[in-house]
Amino acid sequence: MNSQIKVFNNEVEIGLRILIILQSIYPKSFDVEMINYYDYFILHTKDIGGNKSLHADVPNRFGELVVKRDLIRSSLTLLITKGLVEIKYTDNGIEYIATENTAPFLDTLSEKYIEYLNDNIQWVCNRFKDYTYKEIKIYVEENKEKWGSELSYCTAGLTDE
Repeated sequence: MNSQIKVFNNEVEIGLRILIILQSIYPKSFDVEMINYYDYFILHTKDIGGNKSLHADVPNRFGELVVKRDLIRSSLTLLITKGLVEIKYTDNGIEYIATENTAPFLDTLSEKYIEYLNDNIQWVCNRFKDYTYKEIKIYVEENKEKWGSELSYCTAGLTDE
């Protein structure tokens, strides 16, 4: 049995960001893919035209879009069991929506990280307010190869330039 505790990229950390996203777009709902995009956007605002990203600009960070899907699903399951998120069946498929418990739960949190996430999600919501689901998906497809492709300090001196 593996009793290793993950401090980063666990269901609670991702779940917290999901709650902030769903509360900010309420009464709209998002599917897993859109939650994944918005999670990336609030962490890496610089990639989408913001001033400074909340997380480091590591090489190939666009890969987060692929590896986080399962973690997002398990985080949603946790949030549903706690009554903080509900499943919404739509013509577009399964989506998730904040509940009446989401805002009061988030109001109890006062850490700086939460403040930064809240600032970023407001900026992201404003940035994409006129975009449809389809337009956001196209935007991600057209830009994801650029995200994390810059020469970083980790590779400086290792290339023949």
